Amino acid sequence: MTCSGNFTATRRSVMLGGAAALAVGAGATRGFAQAKTVVTTALGWVPNVEYAGLWLAIEKGYFARENIEAKFIPGGPNAPDTLVSLATGAADVAGANWLPILDSVAKGNDFVIIGATWAKSPAAVCSMARHPVQEPKDLAGATILAQNPTDKQIIDAILGGAGLPLDYEIKPTGFSPEPLIAGDGDAYLCFATNQPITLERMGLVEGRDFFVTLLDDLGYRVLQGLLVVPRSLIAGKRDAVTGYLRALVRGWTDHIKDPGAAARLVVDKYGADLGLDIDQQIRQAELEVPLLEGDEKSRGLLWFDPAIVTGAMTRAAHAAGRSVPELSKIVDLGPLEEALKTL
Repeated sequence: MTCSGNFTATRRSVMLGGAAALAVGAGATRGFAQAKTVVTTALGWVPNVEYAGLWLAIEKGYFARENIEAKFIPGGPNAPDTLVSLATGAADVAGANWLPILDSVAKGNDFVIIGATWAKSPAAVCSMARHPVQEPKDLAGATILAQNPTDKQIIDAILGGAGLPLDYEIKPTGFSPEPLIAGDGDAYLCFATNQPITLERMGLVEGRDFFVTLLDDLGYRVLQGLLVVPRSLIAGKRDAVTGYLRALVRGWTDHIKDPGAAARLVVDKYGADLGLDIDQQIRQAELEVPLLEGDEKSRGLLWFDPAIVTGAMTRAAHAAGRSVPELSKIVDLGPLEEALKTL
């Protein structure tokens, strides 16, 4: 993981017999008889139920209603970074996380964030009953299993923010929670929608045998699955961006109502060649729902309070040695606000 809350790699252990950031496309304006606008989306990972809103919006004709033909570039171990695809013009929309976005903007790319897939990041700490981690103080003195050495920045931010000493050990690990079960560490940095499923399949019960605590709930609130577009797309096709977001919100709304639908769709169609496990995908879909709605449910899906960017996310960026442009330079929620008003 990184300080941005980018847990992409940790998804691999579950999805293919186990489990980015969502990214979806924007397209043409409504109302005129014209050729559909082809919009290519760069996905942060291989096609799976993590992108449920996209699949449902395609299948149910929500993008077509907005005169959009949605295409996508699959992610995966050998795929280009989504922001590289965006910068080269191979993609029109990308799903990305906070620090990589800042790095890309610092290189001169005029990108803006137009929404966030997750209302609450699925980034989490998994622990066993022998040493439950449910509050920041539970990390003090702990041995923490992590995939990336830079994850130290996350723990520093959590402990420092709680006024606790930076007393802990980071121990490198892989993408499976088995070392946690074996006692190699006290806590394991994971995706709440992924590795806990492995533990459930072993017959373990959350809240009794193991615990999953979101980083958000430990005081480290950094949005994940941010939707990013070139500023020029909004300037030139604002109505299209609004229409895209409207279609996407409809897709995610359907997913929340019936999590199993997208799971079956991705196993049978979009990820048919990946050997996805239908039961795992359905369970992952179920775990996604509360994180999609989060605390912003009353405002609408994909929405977030810009104050989190100027507050918690800026502090996390500074802790990682990044500078943060003024809000208007990197965030534009105008099209999303317009989309939500018309639903």
